Amino acid sequence: MALPLLHFRTAAILALVAAGLGLWMAATHDFRAVPAEVALNVLGWASFMLYGLYFAAMPGPVSGLAWLHYFVALIGVAVAALGIAGTEWGHPLFDPLRVIGALAIALGFVLFGLIVFRGR
Repeated sequence: MALPLLHFRTAAILALVAAGLGLWMAATHDFRAVPAEVALNVLGWASFMLYGLYFAAMPGPVSGLAWLHYFVALIGVAVAALGIAGTEWGHPLFDPLRVIGALAIALGFVLFGLIVFRGR
C-alpha cells in the first residue's frame, strides 16, 4: 500500500475512534477522557492527515525512515491515548504509558523532521 494512502486511512480510523470516544462520553456524561480524545484528534487524525499530504506531495521513492516514522508515530499516539484515558479514569498504573507514548510521539516528530530536511 502506498504510504500516503496508509496515512490517510490511519487518520480516518483514528478520527472514528476519537468520535466514538466522544459519543461514549456524551452518552455517559463522563468527560474524564477528553484529553485522550484531544490526543486522538490532534496527534492522530490531524497529524496523520498532514503526514499523508506531505508524502503525497513529495515525489520519489519512500525510504525505510518514512516507514519507521509511520510506525513510531502510530504506536506513540495509541499508547499515549490509552495512558491518558487510563490515568484520567483514576488508574495510576497507566501513567507510564503516558510517558512512553509522549516519548514515542516526540521521536516521531524528530523522524519526520529528518525526513523533511534530508529528503525521503
